[in-house]
Amino acid sequence: MSLHENKQQKIKVVLQTKIMHEGVTENFEVKTSGLKFRKGSALYFQYAEKTDAGDTQTTIKYKEYETLLLRNGAVKMRQLFRSSEITNGHYESIYGTLPMRTHTESIEHLWNENTNEGVLRLRYTLDVQGGEPGQYELNLNYKEEA
Repeated sequence: MSLHENKQQKIKVVLQTKIMHEGVTENFEVKTSGLKFRKGSALYFQYAEKTDAGDTQTTIKYKEYETLLLRNGAVKMRQLFRSSEITNGHYESIYGTLPMRTHTESIEHLWNENTNEGVLRLRYTLDVQGGEPGQYELNLNYKEEA
């Protein structure tokens, strides 16, 4: 089933994040449901993340060479990814707004028409407020619901 302009499709989401920082590797996984839809040349993903700190609404706007990650709620964040570029963003916390610098190594989107499943992969280096940068891998695995 192809996704037409502005038609929302319900999806199951498994968000996997791997962080390598100062010799330590951490893995996180969030399972939730959400929506995907197309607007112009961009593919959008929207889903809610529930944590101990509260709920966060996440929107990802994917284009072939640029992806924008927006979080609003318990976590407020704006992070821009552009293949092989360094971009600026911010992370808001109770302590104030922290500047972020993201060096995107790769953006990859794979779609399997037979199984109605896809994955958006981001590999990047992130430094928050000039701290020691960490290596990140973010995989947004999703499957269309009937």
